[in-house]
Amino acid sequence: MIIPKRLSSTANGFALSLVLLCADPTSAETLNVGGTELPASLGNPYAAIGVTPGSILGSIYDGLTQIDSDGSLKPALAVSWVNDGDRRWKFKLRPGVQFQNGASLTSENVAANINFLTLPENAGYPIATEMSAIEFARAIDEQTVEVITKFPDPMLAKRFSLLRIVDFELWSEIGPDAYARAPIGTGPFVLDSWNQGGAIAFAAFKHSWRDPGDFSRLRIFTLKDSIARTQSLIAGQIDLALGLTPEDAPLIESQGMNVKVHYGNQVMAIGLPNALKGESPLNDQRVRQAINYAVNRTAIVDYILGGMFPLATQGATPANVGHNPSIMPYTYDVERAKALLSEAGYADGIELVIEVLVGMGPSDSLIYQQVAQDLSQVGITVDLRTTTYPERTRKYFSGDWGNVDGFSILWNNAPYNDTGRALKDFSCLKANPFFCDDAVSEQIVASNQEMDPEKRARILRGIMADMQTLAPTINLIEYGSVIGYAERIKNVKIRPVGIAYEGIRLAY
Repeated sequence: MIIPKRLSSTANGFALSLVLLCADPTSAETLNVGGTELPASLGNPYAAIGVTPGSILGSIYDGLTQIDSDGSLKPALAVSWVNDGDRRWKFKLRPGVQFQNGASLTSENVAANINFLTLPENAGYPIATEMSAIEFARAIDEQTVEVITKFPDPMLAKRFSLLRIVDFELWSEIGPDAYARAPIGTGPFVLDSWNQGGAIAFAAFKHSWRDPGDFSRLRIFTLKDSIARTQSLIAGQIDLALGLTPEDAPLIESQGMNVKVHYGNQVMAIGLPNALKGESPLNDQRVRQAINYAVNRTAIVDYILGGMFPLATQGATPANVGHNPSIMPYTYDVERAKALLSEAGYADGIELVIEVLVGMGPSDSLIYQQVAQDLSQVGITVDLRTTTYPERTRKYFSGDWGNVDGFSILWNNAPYNDTGRALKDFSCLKANPFFCDDAVSEQIVASNQEMDPEKRARILRGIMADMQTLAPTINLIEYGSVIGYAERIKNVKIRPVGIAYEGIRLAY
């Protein structure tokens, strides 16, 4: 049964009709997942970027394209696209796609989604920053959308993997807040409840172009630490545990369960801003370099991570377009760190407030503690503070960091597998920038308008070399995740923006 084509903004709860899509939950096969965080913006797809909301929003919505687990660009709601070598793109839509309320996907609807994000009043949406090159979109026939950009944008087709399409007529009728509470997409799972017995509950949407697979229901429990997720997996309460640590792996495997290590083509780092405070020691390049020399990354990789994840040489991994293999990483050199601090006028040391998100990646809390301990050896006292994902998201996009000096951050090249994606965030080009160098920003602009792939890759490699000298971050490890899963499931596939729940199958 399909839920009604339109939902009234005065209906008693938007989620009540959604249960019609699924079988009796007492008899349906249910995939139970132990996750990390609830999306700060609930189901508003324009307001969230990243792996934390991605696994949830990616089950509800589709983009025009998608980046597969191997980093390749694949069709999604668009089956093909073409660029004229300049500013004009055409995207051919997949025929017969339905939204979860029965409405049909149309070229007019897709164009409306795109044009909404080009409006100045919507510039605050994180997704709008990804679409900033777009001038306008229009439907040129029932299945074709034409997109004109303000300047050449070689990453546009990749960007559309993050633009999750809403039923824009319904969005316009009920507004963003109501839509976020009861999201409607074209994906393989439809939201049932944001809190059903402590879980975000979904039902399979059988009319999705993406087959939801063997499971009629999906429940994602937000369990705050890896110990709770590991214990729940071993106890049989969940089938899939996300955000584990290397220390969890032996215990899970000893119980006959499976461990998957995912290398996410991202770099785990600590940001060293030069544009937050007028008098910050971090404004001096020598201080930022000293901090990099003071951190023993090899010890972090060997003793905290057990060699499971590689040391980061730069803000990119070898799989990313623009990775520069000639860059040498900062070595662990305490004396060099002290000399640079003295040269910068801080021989007596400095004090820093560093704010971190924990429970999001492998042994991240231990890694940040180790960094603080390493810095103390060169006279840098760190006040290490934790924060929440919603609060971090607010600070990141508003630029209101309070008294924070540095913070945990990812070089998030993964959504596009391209350094051009993350570089903008570490430059003057970011809205409310925290790090700014005019010369590098000019190069980034040039790279993001170069349509020749080889020329563009050369520009990006040069930028990465410059960034190594500028040291806007402590690049720690090539970031990834450890996932545990029960014997009863198989085919656990991870895309750059989260788990592909629809691909998971019963093993027996």
